[in-house]
Amino acid sequence: MAEGVVTFLLQKLGLLVLDEANLLLGVDKQIMSFHDELEWINSFLRDADKKRRIYKRVDVWVSQVRNLAYEADDIIDLFMLEVQQQRQRNIGLKCMCYPKQLFTLHKFVKQIDDVNSRIEKISANKSKYGIETLEAGQTSVPLNDGLACKLRRVSIKEELEDVVGMKKDMEDLAMLLKNDESQQLRVVSIVAMGGSGKTTLAKSVYKRRDVQKCFDSYTWIYVSQEFTIKDLLLEAIKHIMQPTKEELEAKNEEGLGKILSDHLKERRCLLVFDDVWKKEDWDRIKEAFLPQIEGGKQWRVLLTTRNWEVAKHADPSSVPHELKPLNDKEGLELFLNKVYQFEERSSFTEDLKDRGKQLVAKCGGLPLAIVVLGGFLSTKDKTPEEWSKVLKSVSWQLSQGPYQCMHILALSYTNLPYYLQSCFLYFGLFPEDYEISCSKLIQLWVAEGFIQERGDETLEDIAEEYLEELIQRSLIQATSRRSNGGVQTCRIHDLLRDFAISESKKDKLLVIYGDKCSTSLNRFRRLAIHSSHDGKPRISTASLNHLHSLLCFSESLHKKFWKGLYLEFNLLRVLDLKDVQNIQSLPKEIGGFLLLKYLNLNGTSIRRIPHSMRNLSNLQTLDLSYTTLSYIPNEIWKMQQLRHLYVHGFYDTSSKLRKCVGKVVHVIGESCCHPPRIDNLRNLQTLDLEAGSWIKGGLDKLTNLRELVIEGDLTLYTKALTVSIPELKKLQTLRLYDASNENTPLPFVSFSHHVHLNDLRLGGVLEKLPEPKDFPPYLTKLQLRKSRLKQDDQPMATLEKLPNLKILELYWFSFDGKEMICSGGGFAKLQTLELSSLNNLEDLKVEQGAFPCLKVFNIFQCRQLKMLPDGLRHVSTLQELGIWSMPKEFEVRVKQETGEEWEKIKHIPSVSVRYTHDD
Repeated sequence: MAEGVVTFLLQKLGLLVLDEANLLLGVDKQIMSFHDELEWINSFLRDADKKRRIYKRVDVWVSQVRNLAYEADDIIDLFMLEVQQQRQRNIGLKCMCYPKQLFTLHKFVKQIDDVNSRIEKISANKSKYGIETLEAGQTSVPLNDGLACKLRRVSIKEELEDVVGMKKDMEDLAMLLKNDESQQLRVVSIVAMGGSGKTTLAKSVYKRRDVQKCFDSYTWIYVSQEFTIKDLLLEAIKHIMQPTKEELEAKNEEGLGKILSDHLKERRCLLVFDDVWKKEDWDRIKEAFLPQIEGGKQWRVLLTTRNWEVAKHADPSSVPHELKPLNDKEGLELFLNKVYQFEERSSFTEDLKDRGKQLVAKCGGLPLAIVVLGGFLSTKDKTPEEWSKVLKSVSWQLSQGPYQCMHILALSYTNLPYYLQSCFLYFGLFPEDYEISCSKLIQLWVAEGFIQERGDETLEDIAEEYLEELIQRSLIQATSRRSNGGVQTCRIHDLLRDFAISESKKDKLLVIYGDKCSTSLNRFRRLAIHSSHDGKPRISTASLNHLHSLLCFSESLHKKFWKGLYLEFNLLRVLDLKDVQNIQSLPKEIGGFLLLKYLNLNGTSIRRIPHSMRNLSNLQTLDLSYTTLSYIPNEIWKMQQLRHLYVHGFYDTSSKLRKCVGKVVHVIGESCCHPPRIDNLRNLQTLDLEAGSWIKGGLDKLTNLRELVIEGDLTLYTKALTVSIPELKKLQTLRLYDASNENTPLPFVSFSHHVHLNDLRLGGVLEKLPEPKDFPPYLTKLQLRKSRLKQDDQPMATLEKLPNLKILELYWFSFDGKEMICSGGGFAKLQTLELSSLNNLEDLKVEQGAFPCLKVFNIFQCRQLKMLPDGLRHVSTLQELGIWSMPKEFEVRVKQETGEEWEKIKHIPSVSVRYTHDD
């Protein structure tokens, strides 16, 4: 890790000399001397980073290098901070020629001289204490280590749950859940140490058709060590009922419990609670979820835990299912699945098999250890020599207990290229079992300075490759992907997260503050605040003046901490306050955070933006969505370094209803004749903004845009959009939602030259669908809302010809006709089809040969639909059928075994019918 810190510092020093040559006249020699000494040290650091696990003296030396690099990094940042402040006061300042500026330069030179003196002593200690001669027992990884070639998204296999060695466990558990005995509540528990595959096994059982068909409702709920009952109830309600945001707004635990109780009291239910740690946790969960079963139908609970006592406490009459380690044969199969996840096994010789068996034996039958080791070796040459090196590379004396695979995790981590190590450790900031938005993660990595420039590629594209490499190495799990194959959300296994936190603490990279925080926060670079019992963690800001990043996952911050934040934290690069409810205003001091690159206020109660925000000249990401702002702040148009801007979902503080865009424009005093000039923001890649007169202010000049989302009254801006959109050739995602009640058609220009556009979502009237040639040639996802297409338009006749379409969503009034026909051979690549609120649709026909790749088909609230299409019986690829909010008589016809339409769909593994009426 120290190598990465020094490498990033070397880059910063180089840029400082390059960008500020005039400013540093006379002192550049000291800086270059420091740069040269760091280069020598850095060439030795990779081996030293590995030796530090074995030799205490090496650990001390590496820590000294790291601390000095951190200190130098802060010195440079504070110097540039003062320079920027002085430039704001003295516009045009190019060199240090005034007393104030000369003093700043003199102080900086003195600090660099001191650092130079100390780095020379540290360098001398390398030889003095014989650090160079110590053997780490491991061949150094070359600097260009990593994937031999970039992974193309289209070649990435779909993530599948690997249940090697668990077939009998699956059958036993499924039988226990399906057992129709008289017992009202039965808890079936899976018990095993961390990394044993409890969650994988539970998911495999939960997804089985023969299990799901036994229940009217079922849901999966992550618990983990830190949870609130309110969050668990919300998770269950959203999955089972799909309520509107307004239905859940301002509901407390009791109110949410009643909503769930009323819905489930007469239904047979399956609830999965994954990762319950303590008996007290189960008692809280049971009290919130299960009081309504008295006198109701049978319920089954599937529970995973590391603690045998928790399992016995949850249901004393049920014997917990203990998950055993994999045997040698099963372990080798799982190992090879990961090693050869992107290629054939033709290179797997007998010599490799012998070494593979030895490697797997070292993992003690623990699936997580096998998966991580296999992911690590998937990036290496498949040769006996390479695998032999790994066998010899670390101490394989596995400790007993829940952390017995830590040596294997350490092996995979230390062999990461240095540029991936910081990215991996960063996952330690997120709460346990937290599903992470990949777009947000990538923006954070860029703001943190983790991503190295490479040719003409954007930093975001490079960061996405970093994430894909971590996924290939099985250090990170991709939980969902976009229609074009890119990662949408991801998660880290809790043992890997524990490892990341442990490694990060050694290098003062990050620290977590929450219920269990016992570590001093002094001199840590990054702080994540997790939920505490009262929701108001009390942290002294005095020890955090070196903080570079603050991420808050609590709903509130203590007032003293909030106030001190703006007095102490002038080194902040990242400030993430998403959903912190007790923040209602930003003080003017935020304008002093000149180094800030990422600011997220999404979901806070911020009512205004201070004028000093215009000083944040380095800001790259700004998210002001779903706040109580009543207008688009003028300060935004001054932030020329912005790459990602989100300003939508404004709410009136009294009515909580979205304000119309006309009022927004009126409040900020703009007229259509003098719109704000958005073309100042030429670096924008993401723009998610309420509609307004800014659309006329140079949208067509934002040629770097990758994602454009506009929602509001679009009727005034149809012409401007028609002119601008054809110029935005780099667009990958376009979403236009007209919130007006007018019937003015949306601008649908020809997208034939938008070769990068893969996700198109249109909400508003379309006069008619254009010809297939006018759609984006590589479109993979299309969503239509309120299109009002007529019967004569026959949208399916056009859409079925789109060659790369994988996801089609026809929502609210997108089609007003009564009959929809899907022709044989149509929709060649479609995998997901959703029809929702097509209120006039009576007849859906699917001809034989249509949908050759369809996997998921969902029907919501198409209340005039008379029956399922006969052609579904020929769609052999279909894995999931969802029927929600349909009339009761429709649900009766598709009822398992007895329904008159059951024959059409009995081949589908998962058929889900969700009720919205009383039985």
